[in-house]
Amino acid sequence: MKKSIYTLLQWTWGLPQTLIGSAVYIANRDKRHFNYEGACVTVWDREDGVSLGKFIFVPKMGEDKESGSLVVSRELAEHEYGHSIQSLILGPAYLLLVGAPSLIWSRLPYFEKRRKKTGKSYYSPIFEKSANTLSASAARRKEK
Repeated sequence: MKKSIYTLLQWTWGLPQTLIGSAVYIANRDKRHFNYEGACVTVWDREDGVSLGKFIFVPKMGEDKESGSLVVSRELAEHEYGHSIQSLILGPAYLLLVGAPSLIWSRLPYFEKRRKKTGKSYYSPIFEKSANTLSASAARRKEK
Protein backbone atom coordinates (compact mmCIF):
# COMPACT_ATOMS: atom_id res chain seq x y z
CA MET A 1 0.00 0.00 0.00
CA LYS A 2 2.69 2.52 0.96
CA LYS A 3 4.66 1.88 -2.24
CA SER A 4 1.56 2.52 -4.33
CA ILE A 5 0.96 5.85 -2.53
CA TYR A 6 4.64 6.73 -3.09
CA THR A 7 4.25 5.99 -6.81
CA LEU A 8 0.96 7.91 -7.10
CA LEU A 9 2.45 10.97 -5.40
CA GLN A 10 5.59 10.89 -7.52
CA TRP A 11 3.49 10.74 -10.72
CA THR A 12 1.23 13.61 -9.58
CA TRP A 13 2.77 15.99 -7.03
CA GLY A 14 6.32 15.15 -8.19
CA LEU A 15 5.43 15.01 -11.88
CA PRO A 16 8.10 17.36 -13.35
CA GLN A 17 11.08 15.48 -11.88
CA THR A 18 9.45 12.08 -12.42
CA LEU A 19 8.91 12.87 -16.11
CA ILE A 20 12.56 13.85 -16.48
CA GLY A 21 13.54 10.72 -14.54
CA SER A 22 11.43 8.53 -16.81
CA ALA A 23 13.21 9.97 -19.87
CA VAL A 24 16.61 9.25 -18.30
CA TYR A 25 15.35 5.77 -17.36
CA ILE A 26 14.30 5.10 -20.98
CA ALA A 27 17.71 6.29 -22.18
CA ASN A 28 19.24 3.73 -19.78
CA ARG A 29 16.70 0.94 -20.31
CA ASP A 30 19.46 -1.53 -21.20
CA LYS A 31 21.05 -1.12 -17.74
CA ARG A 32 20.19 -3.15 -14.66
CA HIS A 33 17.31 -1.92 -12.49
CA PHE A 34 15.94 -2.81 -9.08
CA ASN A 35 13.22 -1.60 -6.72
CA TYR A 36 14.18 0.28 -3.56
CA GLU A 37 11.23 1.19 -1.33
CA GLY A 38 9.07 1.93 -4.37
CA ALA A 39 11.74 3.84 -6.27
CA CYS A 40 13.07 2.45 -9.53
CA VAL A 41 16.86 2.34 -9.21
CA THR A 42 19.02 2.16 -12.32
CA VAL A 43 22.68 1.21 -12.15
CA TRP A 44 24.31 3.37 -14.80
CA ASP A 45 27.80 3.99 -16.18
CA ARG A 46 28.27 7.42 -14.64
CA GLU A 47 30.18 8.00 -11.40
CA ASP A 48 27.49 10.06 -9.68
CA GLY A 49 24.07 9.46 -8.21
CA VAL A 50 20.91 11.31 -9.21
CA SER A 51 17.35 11.24 -7.96
CA LEU A 52 14.50 12.38 -10.19
CA GLY A 53 11.17 11.68 -8.51
CA LYS A 54 10.46 7.94 -8.64
CA PHE A 55 13.71 7.27 -10.53
CA ILE A 56 17.11 6.93 -8.87
CA PHE A 57 20.38 6.47 -10.75
CA VAL A 58 23.51 5.11 -9.04
CA PRO A 59 26.94 4.03 -10.29
CA LYS A 60 28.13 0.43 -10.33
CA MET A 61 30.79 -0.15 -7.67
CA GLY A 62 31.71 -3.63 -8.86
CA GLU A 63 30.32 -7.08 -9.50
CA ASP A 64 30.02 -10.07 -7.19
CA LYS A 65 32.06 -12.79 -8.93
CA GLU A 66 30.04 -15.67 -7.46
CA SER A 67 26.52 -14.42 -8.12
CA GLY A 68 27.21 -12.04 -10.99
CA SER A 69 25.10 -9.40 -9.25
CA LEU A 70 26.08 -5.76 -9.34
CA VAL A 71 27.48 -4.08 -6.26
CA VAL A 72 26.25 -0.56 -5.58
CA SER A 73 26.88 1.81 -2.70
CA ARG A 74 24.09 1.29 -0.17
CA GLU A 75 24.85 4.69 1.35
CA LEU A 76 24.50 6.44 -2.00
CA ALA A 77 21.28 4.57 -2.85
CA GLU A 78 19.84 5.56 0.55
CA HIS A 79 20.97 9.17 0.08
CA GLU A 80 19.32 9.35 -3.35
CA TYR A 81 16.18 7.79 -1.86
CA GLY A 82 16.24 10.68 0.65
CA HIS A 83 16.15 13.05 -2.31
CA SER A 84 13.11 11.17 -3.65
CA ILE A 85 11.40 11.81 -0.30
CA GLN A 86 12.27 15.50 -0.71
CA SER A 87 10.49 15.25 -4.06
CA LEU A 88 7.37 14.01 -2.26
CA ILE A 89 7.52 16.89 0.20
CA LEU A 90 8.36 19.72 -2.21
CA GLY A 91 6.52 18.53 -5.30
CA PRO A 92 7.09 20.80 -8.31
CA ALA A 93 9.45 23.01 -6.28
CA TYR A 94 11.92 20.12 -5.87
CA LEU A 95 13.87 20.85 -9.04
CA LEU A 96 14.34 24.50 -8.05
CA LEU A 97 14.97 24.02 -4.31
CA VAL A 98 16.97 20.76 -4.33
CA GLY A 99 17.78 19.58 -7.86
CA ALA A 100 19.44 22.75 -9.16
CA PRO A 101 21.41 23.54 -5.96
CA SER A 102 22.55 19.92 -5.69
CA LEU A 103 23.67 19.88 -9.32
CA ILE A 104 25.56 23.17 -8.90
CA TRP A 105 27.12 22.03 -5.60
CA SER A 106 28.29 18.73 -7.10
CA ARG A 107 29.41 19.85 -10.56
CA LEU A 108 30.72 23.40 -10.50
CA PRO A 109 34.53 23.37 -10.35
CA TYR A 110 34.42 26.33 -7.94
CA PHE A 111 32.58 24.26 -5.31
CA GLU A 112 34.68 21.16 -5.96
CA LYS A 113 37.85 23.18 -5.29
CA ARG A 114 36.28 24.84 -2.28
CA ARG A 115 35.30 21.49 -0.75
CA LYS A 116 38.83 20.18 -1.24
CA LYS A 117 40.43 23.34 0.15
CA THR A 118 38.22 23.59 3.23
CA GLY A 119 37.62 19.87 3.82
CA LYS A 120 33.91 20.55 3.81
CA SER A 121 31.74 17.49 3.37
CA TYR A 122 29.70 17.10 0.20
CA TYR A 123 26.75 16.40 2.52
CA SER A 124 27.07 19.64 4.52
CA PRO A 125 24.50 21.84 2.67
CA ILE A 126 20.95 21.57 3.97
CA PHE A 127 19.59 20.05 0.75
CA GLU A 128 22.14 17.18 0.98
CA LYS A 129 22.07 16.79 4.75
CA SER A 130 18.27 16.59 4.85
CA ALA A 131 18.28 13.83 2.18
CA ASN A 132 20.39 11.71 4.56
CA THR A 133 18.13 12.58 7.50
CA LEU A 134 14.95 11.71 5.58
CA SER A 135 16.28 8.36 4.34
CA ALA A 136 17.48 7.44 7.84
CA SER A 137 14.07 8.36 9.24
CA ALA A 138 12.34 6.20 6.59
CA ALA A 139 14.63 3.29 7.45
CA ARG A 140 13.79 3.61 11.17
CA ARG A 141 10.05 3.63 10.41
CA LYS A 142 10.47 0.53 8.27
CA GLU A 143 12.25 -1.32 11.11
CA LYS A 144 9.33 -0.75 13.51
